[in-house]
Amino acid sequence: MRFNDKKQKLDYLLELIAKGNTGTVEVLCIRLFVQKRSLYRYINDLRELRYEISYCRLRKTYYLINEKK
Repeated sequence: MRFNDKKQKLDYLLELIAKGNTGTVEVLCIRLFVQKRSLYRYINDLRELRYEISYCRLRKTYYLINEKK
C-alpha cells in the first residue's frame, strides 16, 4: 500500500487499531513504512485527538479503549 501523506497513514493506523489488528510495533512499522519513532508520534497524534489507545502485551496489538468522545 502506498501512502501520499500523513493523514492517510493516520487513517490506516486508526483503522488497524479499531480492529485490534496492528501486530507488534515492528510489524506495524513495516505496514506503515515508518520508523518506530514516527509510529509513536502518530499514536500520540491520535491520542491528542482524544482516541484512547492502549497496547495489549498478551495479544501484541494496539486497541481502542473507548471510541472518540
